[in-house]
Amino acid sequence: MPHSSGGGSHGGGSHGGSHHSSHSHGGSGRSSRHVRSTYFPDARRYVYYDHHRPVYVYADYDITEKRSPLRFLMLLFYLPFILFTFSMFAEAYHHPHKLPQNYDYKIVVEDKANVLGNTAELRNSLVAFYNRTGISPAVITVENSDWQGYYSDLENYAYDLYVNHFADESHWLIVYSTPDGFEDWYWEGMQGNDTDDVLTESVTNSFNDELQKNLTARTRYTVSSAISTSFDDLTPTVMKSKVNWAMLFTSIAILAFVCLHACLMIGINPKARKYAKAKPCSDAAQEKACEYCGYTYVVDTCTECPHCGAPIPPEDQPGARFT
Repeated sequence: MPHSSGGGSHGGGSHGGSHHSSHSHGGSGRSSRHVRSTYFPDARRYVYYDHHRPVYVYADYDITEKRSPLRFLMLLFYLPFILFTFSMFAEAYHHPHKLPQNYDYKIVVEDKANVLGNTAELRNSLVAFYNRTGISPAVITVENSDWQGYYSDLENYAYDLYVNHFADESHWLIVYSTPDGFEDWYWEGMQGNDTDDVLTESVTNSFNDELQKNLTARTRYTVSSAISTSFDDLTPTVMKSKVNWAMLFTSIAILAFVCLHACLMIGINPKARKYAKAKPCSDAAQEKACEYCGYTYVVDTCTECPHCGAPIPPEDQPGARFT
């Protein structure tokens, strides 16, 4: 069904139409597995080698243990959040599509209030907008007495005008209402649902502000030229692709948080391969240089050099000090 695209009046500024938005809230989690470079309670010391040098870490779990691949089933929990962020990516980039000509797209201009005068310029502006967007604009002027006393506001009256004039959802109706004098005029936009891809909230808000400004500047514009100029300003840019940068950066931040949270929860660690070759060692463990390659190894943790594979002296092998 058609819905308001916004409106205004002599006594106040323009107002937005009926658009909707949604919000999402997420949670957080904690991991009970810790690896640090300094000692902490209940931690055990390990050594692994990086660029031929020993690296010492403390962990409260066995960092050499291979974890069950079933833990990756937890990723199913994060799938809805990931799909949500991808939908935000899609919404952040908007490329409007021209409406197909599968409806009665005849341009309608009805001056019931007799305020438009010569409408040739206005019709040219409306035709240009239609040719660019496929949306058929319509302008109807009425008198305040046509709806005041019968409708709560001009928006409800504009809705009835739309459904009584058009059997489709592809028109954009602008209703201008005026009394006998200059004061107390109103206007309202009513757009069909099929126009939403082109007439987005940002587009209609921009148009509303421009039309309100032009209608107020009566020394520069007549009612007809105010509407015509507003369409002329909108037509060249209305079909351009647009990026909602705030939504784009928000979706990137959400995706990064979800991925980081998932990695922590299932225990993905970029140093897992190095940890798999780590060896437990005491705080008093000594370091020695290999007799063959010259690189350092930690005494009492290996039977062969972790760098070149050569055997190390028996007295430096695990358990040698107890024999």
